[in-house]
Amino acid sequence: MTSLEITQHYELQAEVADVYAAWVSSDTVIPPATSMDVNPVVGGHYRLIMDTPEFSGRNDGVFSLVEPGERVVYTWEWNGDGEISTIDVRFEAVGAGTRVTIFHSGFSKAESVANHRSGWDSYIQGLQNFLGQSV
Repeated sequence: MTSLEITQHYELQAEVADVYAAWVSSDTVIPPATSMDVNPVVGGHYRLIMDTPEFSGRNDGVFSLVEPGERVVYTWEWNGDGEISTIDVRFEAVGAGTRVTIFHSGFSKAESVANHRSGWDSYIQGLQNFLGQSV
């Protein structure tokens, strides 16, 4: 089975501490998610829940690495589909802002790569909105 992956880089106009805190907080809810449940410690869970009249689904993952303010690594399984991938997110200060680099690997289907690539773009846009930035 071929492992497919995504590498995405984003520049946010917010301090690393603020971006990291938003990333690992249960209080950060980026649409179309309706709630988050995050325990950012090694072995802790990462849950993103979407529960709307149009759609109901969830992601479940487990943190394997947590370096506060610098990096998190966790698994990702969408709606129990059996495709468990790995998300590695790095936070780096660049001037007054933050470069977020996402390595998302372990996909078995090209369709999943395409869906997640656009999903990351959407998530980062939502994160910018959450942080009070204009997009």
